[in-house]
Amino acid sequence: MRIVNTRHHILRDCKTHYTDAGTRDWTDDMKRDYVAFCSLLWHPGEQRLFCGVTAMDSNVLAKFNPATGRFEPLDYRPIAESFEVKVHRSLELGADGTVYGATSCLYGLDQRRLAPGGALFRIPPGGTPQKLAVPLPHDYIQTITLDDQRGLIYGLTYPVFNFFVYHLATGEVENHGFMGSITHISAIDDDGGFWSTWDNVHHYLFRYDPATRDITYFRHGLPNAKAEANMMYPGAGPVDCMINGGDGFLYIGTTGGQLCRLNPKTAEVTYLGKPAATTRLPGLVLWHDSLLLGAAGDNEGGCIFSYDRETGAFRLLGPVHDAQSNRTLFRVHDLRLADKTHAFVAETDVPDRSGYLWECELEI
Repeated sequence: MRIVNTRHHILRDCKTHYTDAGTRDWTDDMKRDYVAFCSLLWHPGEQRLFCGVTAMDSNVLAKFNPATGRFEPLDYRPIAESFEVKVHRSLELGADGTVYGATSCLYGLDQRRLAPGGALFRIPPGGTPQKLAVPLPHDYIQTITLDDQRGLIYGLTYPVFNFFVYHLATGEVENHGFMGSITHISAIDDDGGFWSTWDNVHHYLFRYDPATRDITYFRHGLPNAKAEANMMYPGAGPVDCMINGGDGFLYIGTTGGQLCRLNPKTAEVTYLGKPAATTRLPGLVLWHDSLLLGAAGDNEGGCIFSYDRETGAFRLLGPVHDAQSNRTLFRVHDLRLADKTHAFVAETDVPDRSGYLWECELEI
């Protein structure tokens, strides 16, 4: 198993001149052309990769066609307000082919009262984006998780880390308030429980039960949770990625680059290992047989790895590097598979250019 070919795809090209992504001076060119890939979703029915990006002009969505190697327009701007500049780990697919998403922001706190709040939206098959609701005024939505079976969307907001549940059938919003922590992406267990983190010091785990609408607050979290907090952004917890493994367990990539397993029946967390000498593990998907496929890497570049759940073995498939152009991925933000041999990696926060969409061809 290895990466046999890597190439990058450019949505909008922009050369930038800042050194700190948090205090960047946006020029008109950057506002129009700078993008960072934040969220990816493969749509089997359309054979397209939906992309959520950071874009200061609110043009925060695109579709990529692997067959042509080209991006196709998916314009959010007709329904956008000016603070909606990001779709951040917030694309989910319903069984009927509807894509659900949410918008986030990059405002300063002095603008919070002016900002309407992040929106939940949907994209019908072959259609255009439609707003569903603004669940919580003034705060924006960093991540959502869809429970298609129960018609629920779970969300976590920024800059105030609120947890909410949106009921698709009725439009009801359950606001469970400030949690003190936030995950990059959460997951739902086999019994419908939603898992995330709470407490701004310890970043403990919590589980929400949709049957009772109650939250169980645990008094433990992930290994090195306090040390790995704040790596994504101030206040954020250590969960970089979380998926349901289809084997009764949830698998978690941490901001410190560790892979862990969570038993939803007992809330026990097991450390499985560290696949690479890097921080950040924001990409994790089911691959084939007993394997998980992951993407790890912060500003030192990115790599693809596999983890065998039967043997506990990690295998490094290679770095994310385009040999033809001699370009290397800067920072991993998401990972999706179009099929077993084609993986796509989202790149974000590049300091001297727009982020790219990276395509890796895999040999099994």
